[in-house]
Amino acid sequence: MSIQAVAAAPAAGSPADAATRDAATLDASMLDRTVRLLADLVAFPSESARSNLPIVAYIEAYLAREGISARRIPNADGTKASLLATIGPADQPGIALSAHTDVVPVAGQDWMSDPWTLTERDGRLYGRGSSDMKGFLAVVLAYVPLFRQAATHTPIHLCFSYDEELGCLGAPDLVGEVAALPVPPALCIVGEPTALKVARAHKGKFARRLTLTGRGGHSALVNRAANAVEAAAEITVGLGVLGRSLRTETNDAFDPPWTSVHVGSLHGGSALNLVPDRAVMEFEARTLLGTDLDALNARIALIIDEARARLVAQAPEAGIAVTTLSDYPGLDTPEGSPATRLVAALAGDNAAPVTLAFGTEAGLYARAGIPTLVCGPGDIGRAHKADEWIGRDELGAAGTMMTRLAGHLGRPFASIFA
Repeated sequence: MSIQAVAAAPAAGSPADAATRDAATLDASMLDRTVRLLADLVAFPSESARSNLPIVAYIEAYLAREGISARRIPNADGTKASLLATIGPADQPGIALSAHTDVVPVAGQDWMSDPWTLTERDGRLYGRGSSDMKGFLAVVLAYVPLFRQAATHTPIHLCFSYDEELGCLGAPDLVGEVAALPVPPALCIVGEPTALKVARAHKGKFARRLTLTGRGGHSALVNRAANAVEAAAEITVGLGVLGRSLRTETNDAFDPPWTSVHVGSLHGGSALNLVPDRAVMEFEARTLLGTDLDALNARIALIIDEARARLVAQAPEAGIAVTTLSDYPGLDTPEGSPATRLVAALAGDNAAPVTLAFGTEAGLYARAGIPTLVCGPGDIGRAHKADEWIGRDELGAAGTMMTRLAGHLGRPFASIFA
């Protein structure tokens, strides 16, 4: 049975019922393959704090057995890598499937079963990363043999990154390599968990760490010291005021409908009778589409500069160092675009496209000129929690999406929109 026979829509006059049965048979066998692959992927404790090279090597070996070569895009010290592979003719516009290999930690979470062993209960497959987003990764890998058979005219690009959970840190280099391909993809699908709904937009985000240095001393002689914690608290209050002022500009497509500024941590001090000479705080901003980022950053810089000036006035050696933790743009793919319509058809989603509260690497692909949508199996509401799970039925539905996708690869990409 060829992939073209089961994945393509029945031709005029063909027995539709037979075609449906063939497609169902294909997807059932592929679901078993998907679950086996997901079990293998979950077994890699690929937390962002660890190297992802073991799971990358596994994927490389799997692709090699299918006759597909992959290229690593390493980080600066070689401890992590993204992976890029092309299935089909590299000189034609194609479709990129984007996923990340890292997961969040399990420490301190109360799991009913081993988070690194895929465990099935009542049709639910439990394990860290099952929803976010090794489920999508397993589906894509399961369908590689079919993509290889079907991709005679339109290629598939597999784009797997690292450190997405730390703010899409591995994505920029990978996206740069994808955009620099001889013929860049004409479409990218980021498979983050959306319950297979088509998501066309999400906010941008930047996050920073402030390291404040003051001058320590005895609390009885505060006039001789410079309190780093007080300076951090002043910045925290200033950012809170700034965040509230931004709520006047809204976009009801998002929840919350305004640009948010959030202080996530503040640490400093060791004893009540000691003036703390050091404090560390982290904050983020999640920005609406169209936000004037230069103006926002100028307002944030002013808050930091004022606190720095007060510290330096008390102790010339004091200061505030600013480190960028993550920075990625929002996504804004038009609702009526051909790319949106195509992904909706692949997913079998007849509803209006949605927007996301969380961010992804999709904005980076879009900024590189590649039309991008977010659509994948699972539910972000289950992610990052104990007993994260994905349903067999959800993997099956994503498999049907891959079957439909494979059915288009035997003709030029331009004709897919026709």
